[in-house]
Amino acid sequence: MVIYTLNQYFKEKFGEKVYKISIDAGLTCPNRDGTKGEGGCIYCDNSSFVFTKGYSIKDQVLKGIERLVKKGVNRFVIYFQSYSNTYCNDEYFIDMIKESLIDDRIVGIFIGTRPDVINEKKLQFLTQLIDRYDIFMEYGLQSAHDKTLKFINRGHSVDDFEKAVLLTKSFGLKITTHLILGLPYETKSEMIDSTKYVASLGIDAVKFHHLHIVKGTKLAELYIKNQLKGFKLLTEDEYIELLAEGISYLKKDTIIARLVGDAPKNLLIAPDWPKNKADFTNKFYSYLKNHDIFQGKYNQ
Repeated sequence: MVIYTLNQYFKEKFGEKVYKISIDAGLTCPNRDGTKGEGGCIYCDNSSFVFTKGYSIKDQVLKGIERLVKKGVNRFVIYFQSYSNTYCNDEYFIDMIKESLIDDRIVGIFIGTRPDVINEKKLQFLTQLIDRYDIFMEYGLQSAHDKTLKFINRGHSVDDFEKAVLLTKSFGLKITTHLILGLPYETKSEMIDSTKYVASLGIDAVKFHHLHIVKGTKLAELYIKNQLKGFKLLTEDEYIELLAEGISYLKKDTIIARLVGDAPKNLLIAPDWPKNKADFTNKFYSYLKNHDIFQGKYNQ
């Protein structure tokens, strides 16, 4: 095994492929509504991954199941994806989870959110579901450097993230973390340090993304107006090199849930890669083989 993927994890746990059903629960973020800031993260445009807005949670699940069953899928994960899905009162959170669990073929719940909008009551509720569902709290970190988090308008600190991780672990829940490689003004060593930091906390799964610039974001405005002085986007080869080094510091049983990001072509400004995810993956695996790199190489 060169890397441990989410598909491998699902096959080991459930004996077959499992597909996600993305849900929009109608929530927002504290750095969008003025609580901590406005405008959200400078790179964020949720329209690049939200396709179900306007439907009830139950209807979104039903539509997702109907679509996937036609493809021969028998197991599903409910994925609360857009914005911060714990940024609500406890009662609404509990209700939205319950509303989504309408089919016996649902085997997991993935909850995307921020580390600064979680509390004990929500986590305590989720512990009641652990015996029946595979549950992952999915916390966006993006970088383990506060200077970067401030620049990208995350509205939380690295310490906030660590506190959320420790709290979540105390309830026995699994954690996925997002990391972006190529954020403005980070050095390559700083990007690798972010992966090392996540590994040190014993995170269960990591989603890697390359920085891409999409229309309608603050980052796009800065990029188009040439206000990011001295900043250059990573090339595909540079990203692969960084990604390969990063995974060598992860434990062998850490799930790599994503290798590279994507965005709709009609929204994407830059970069112009990957052209094709399958081609990217093959290129990445070839790089690992040619350089004798594998997950856990430096974290046995």
